[in-house]
Amino acid sequence: MSESNGVKVIGSVEDFTAFPAHVKVDMQPHYIVEAPRIEGEEQRYTLISAICPHAGGIVRPHLNELVCPLHYWCFDAKTGESTNVPGETLECAPLEVRDGKFVLVEA
Repeated sequence: MSESNGVKVIGSVEDFTAFPAHVKVDMQPHYIVEAPRIEGEEQRYTLISAICPHAGGIVRPHLNELVCPLHYWCFDAKTGESTNVPGETLECAPLEVRDGKFVLVEA
């Protein structure tokens, strides 16, 4: 991963063949996921933290969710929104695809 001018290159798109794809950003576990698709638009991607906001467990993919093994909090694998604890979400950030690479643009 490289960084310049508030832009972090997460990796080459061609290196990821299945989603959610596990990556480390700033030494922290994350997933690249396919964001919900909007008809007529290109596929969008989101970077979702793999750290559960409840007790800090590392969520793992299971079917269409990311599940924390500590207390079984579950999150939608496309949006990061909890499916069983109202109002809870995993930290998410939109990714851009530039020159064949996943890029995180930090404000």
